[in-house]
Amino acid sequence: MKPILAVFWNICLLRRGPELVPTHPMFVGGVLVADMLVSFFVGLQFGDTLTPMQVATRVIVSMATTAAAAWMMLSMRDVIARYPATITALFGCDLLFTLLSAILVPLASSDATALKAGIIDLIVIWSIAVNGFILHRAMNVTVFIGILLALGTAFLGGALSFAASGP
Repeated sequence: MKPILAVFWNICLLRRGPELVPTHPMFVGGVLVADMLVSFFVGLQFGDTLTPMQVATRVIVSMATTAAAAWMMLSMRDVIARYPATITALFGCDLLFTLLSAILVPLASSDATALKAGIIDLIVIWSIAVNGFILHRAMNVTVFIGILLALGTAFLGGALSFAASGP
């Protein structure tokens, strides 16, 4: 377990690329399910006004958008064989970022809403940079293009998940 977490942590630190991630179908599925479950439970913890169905819808739509966008981008660059490693790296790093926010946000006092927002904002910026790095390595594009693609994917996933879950 520790070596697998080390692979994802090294990707989050921009030391390694997605090509080192195991691509066995059971592992890919396990990472997807783990990210979905952790995102759901953390979303329930922080989404005070959201119903469980809204949280589940947001998580599923956001993950589906990320997976579909990655597939389309890799297809356009004719490197679709890198898809399993790419989505495993994307969702494995998202799992670590979600766990990190679940640990750090409750540490801030209940009165420090600005601190909580700052922590979440820093984690979001870091995750977009990491996703851009993953796309850069997977698609053979510059880091800047990878970050722009990751930012676009994040905005699209956020917009679609908010639209799908309702007000």
